[in-house]
Amino acid sequence: MDNQADHTSAPKSTGNKTNKFLIVVTLLLLCFCGFLIWQNLNLQKQIDTGEIAYNEVSSERDQVTLDLEKMLAQYEEMETNNEVLNSELEGQKAEIEKLLKAARGKNWTIHKLRKETETLRTIMKGYVVQIDSLNTANGILKEENTVVKGELTSEKTKTKNLTEKNDDLNDIVTVASYLKTSGLKSYGIHVKSNNTGKATDRIKKTDKIRTDFVIQKNAITVPGKKWIYVRILTPDGKVLSEKTDDSNKFDFNGVRGLFSCKQQLNYKNQAATLSIDWKKTTDFPVGEYNVVVYADGVDIGKTKFTLK
Repeated sequence: MDNQADHTSAPKSTGNKTNKFLIVVTLLLLCFCGFLIWQNLNLQKQIDTGEIAYNEVSSERDQVTLDLEKMLAQYEEMETNNEVLNSELEGQKAEIEKLLKAARGKNWTIHKLRKETETLRTIMKGYVVQIDSLNTANGILKEENTVVKGELTSEKTKTKNLTEKNDDLNDIVTVASYLKTSGLKSYGIHVKSNNTGKATDRIKKTDKIRTDFVIQKNAITVPGKKWIYVRILTPDGKVLSEKTDDSNKFDFNGVRGLFSCKQQLNYKNQAATLSIDWKKTTDFPVGEYNVVVYADGVDIGKTKFTLK
């Protein structure tokens, strides 16, 4: 009986050990499977994160590339006649093209690309300001040049018929400061034996021609000594003049010509009365005489009279 019992318990003991081993192996397999699953999930998460980062970098790189292309187009539109500035602009365009090539080749970090792009944009703003300033200054110079050319053309075409509207004939005196006359009149004078004079329009009795006028008050005219010239033109257009050389000439209305008589006035910005005589040197011709009074190189009054 005892031997039979021993033979029965041995297989049971062996079976229990086998079952335990299988359980352990199963648990190990389950743990390993769990580890693999965890590792797979972790790898998938890393891959997803990497793709997001790659997409963000690619998007930012594309934006930087677009900014560089726009900046290059702006540089292409910049125009200036300054050779030095043009050379600098060409250098900046070359730098932008270099960055574009690097961005498309993906051999620069996005941080460096962004930094270089911002630097170039700042430089470009400075060039825009310079070019705007140069263009503005150039425009002003062109306008001034046009004005100067117009003035020169006007000066060349002026004749002795120009009036008080003549502009800039003298570097100092302006139109507003020109002297003006009032009460201007010329007439013949017959000198009596007692040296007194009497107005006349008869040639035979005329010993001299007198021109009377008032220099009006002008607060903005530069005060001081001024020469007042009188030109008397005979009916045949000749100027009554004692001499015909340069000593008897003066500048007026952009030309140089003879004067009949002159008188110096110490002008003090107040009204002044003048009377200037031309003494007879030859016989006076019959007809209408034209008289023009000048000061500071421009005519300041005109009148006429007739001798019979």
